[in-house]
Amino acid sequence: MRPIIGITCDYNWETGDSRLRPGYFEGVYRSGGLPFLIPVLESSGAADVIVRLDGLLLTGGQDIDPRFFHEEPHPAIGWVNPCRDELEIALCREAEERGIPVFGICRGVQLMNVAMGGDLYQDIRTGTETGGVLCHDQPAPKWYGFHEVRIQEGSKLREILGTGLIRANSFHHQAVRRPGRSLYATAHTSDGIIEAIESDAHPFFIGVQWHPERMLENRTMIKLFEALVRNAAVRAV
Repeated sequence: MRPIIGITCDYNWETGDSRLRPGYFEGVYRSGGLPFLIPVLESSGAADVIVRLDGLLLTGGQDIDPRFFHEEPHPAIGWVNPCRDELEIALCREAEERGIPVFGICRGVQLMNVAMGGDLYQDIRTGTETGGVLCHDQPAPKWYGFHEVRIQEGSKLREILGTGLIRANSFHHQAVRRPGRSLYATAHTSDGIIEAIESDAHPFFIGVQWHPERMLENRTMIKLFEALVRNAAVRAV
């Protein structure tokens, strides 16, 4: 039986529509999981959702409201979606407490960090010492590996990918600044931006800043979805 992987959806607060690009559920299904799409609900319902899941995938999207990491908004911040933020922070915390596998992509890795008490660069172009050294919003096809990412030896991420150096795509202007509780950085670009985090207190709590769902034909990238499903399958037994 396929393990059930909950996947968070983007949300249009003007129309009330929930939506999701196909790469997320394709990656899960190709890897042996059963995608379960999670619309934006009241955050009080997070526990009711999590108990029905074997794994959680936190997807990309808009900026995270800086009030969730106790900051005022930077002039360069983009659109935020507080209803989505509230639900996903609650989902992430519930999953972490219950030992449910969690995988975050782009906004998802940032959300994981905020949920665990960490914070973000609201705009890496102006908020970091090395801002502007690398382009992190690529003028290239979405599937193209635009810059190098170096992965820390001994990390779960390196074990999953089977290499210490990859080329990843890049579409972001926010990034993890200070890792939250039990989290540590496991990958960086040459300008020092954190590209991945994981937990040393959880069997599978991993997030990446790039978009592997846009690179599914790359054998290295599909390994991330396979690892999520494999760990979720252990719980589903």
